[in-house]
Amino acid sequence: MSKKIVIIGAGPIGCYLAQLLKKEGLDPLLIEEHKEIGRPVHCAGLVGRKVFEETKLPLSLEAILNKINGAIIYAGNIKIILKRKEVAYVIDREKFDKHLGKDLNIEFETRFLGLEEDNSSYIIETDKGYLKAGIVIGAEGAKSTLRDFISYNHMEYLKGVQFRMQAELEHEDMVEVHIRRPFFYWLIPESKGIIRVGVLSKNPYRDLMDFITARKLSGKVLERFAGMVPLNHFAPISKERIFLVGDSASQVKPLSYGGIYLGMRSAEILSECISKERFEEYSQVWIKRFNREIKLALKARQVFSRLSDTDIEKLFSFIKARAATIEASGDFENHSQLVWQFLKRPGLSKDILGIFLKIVKESLEPI
Repeated sequence: MSKKIVIIGAGPIGCYLAQLLKKEGLDPLLIEEHKEIGRPVHCAGLVGRKVFEETKLPLSLEAILNKINGAIIYAGNIKIILKRKEVAYVIDREKFDKHLGKDLNIEFETRFLGLEEDNSSYIIETDKGYLKAGIVIGAEGAKSTLRDFISYNHMEYLKGVQFRMQAELEHEDMVEVHIRRPFFYWLIPESKGIIRVGVLSKNPYRDLMDFITARKLSGKVLERFAGMVPLNHFAPISKERIFLVGDSASQVKPLSYGGIYLGMRSAEILSECISKERFEEYSQVWIKRFNREIKLALKARQVFSRLSDTDIEKLFSFIKARAATIEASGDFENHSQLVWQFLKRPGLSKDILGIFLKIVKESLEPI
């Protein structure tokens, strides 16, 4: 078997994994279709504090542009204010990614085309020629090509568009979230006079332009970003010595669609499995650690999409009345914890109890 490890995609998760493997004495090769790390940007650039707190490797503190102390959520006529000091950071993704990619072995402007097995190794076809590897890892994002060699699930996606604009928000340390079923819009204060406004939807550019008009944002658009997130969650995420990590493995939070935290934790699991040559354990360990959270949050999203307008108003009125509980117990990276927190509290109305019980019941069913 060839000892070479090839990682497809030099985004933050691919680079983080490569650094972890390098720390174990391995020398992975990354192939990246773009000409540099960190461009183009495909992410809102808002990460929870745990991304920096739980990392096994130093991250770029210079990439932090703003510290977020809470969120203002708008749902219909209901406004919910949630406060927590430094719950999240606004980051410069280019700086963040480039720091993770420092001193790695990367072949840029190289596109992955296909894969075939060759005895106990793999032949990787790229637009620059062929590579031979003993281990192949897909970290190329939502539209993973390598995924077809592991899973034949029909994948669904949401497209995202974000504008970086000259504008000011009332609170320079609070994120705004505007819920418009089945999607939501966000406004993130990057720095004084600069915001990020975006949406994930089926028609994101049109929807975002409509929202900007409705929100009466008239500042100059400095940059435009676009991206895509996977909606499906599936297992297994590995087959023999082919592995998926990050968005390629749909390691994305079902409610906020953020992928940095889950992707980094997953890269840590994969790095350990590879260094110990326990390849079959990757999917098993990942499912054991994250499947419950993923399934509950996924079912919460599905149940929410089917609620009537009346039930949604009742739900957000309930949430607003319990803002203190969310501020004290809510977890930026583990959204499902709140379902259990609310279920343990007495005095739930029949309607609200029914919503939460439906989420839990459906989460016990297969995805």
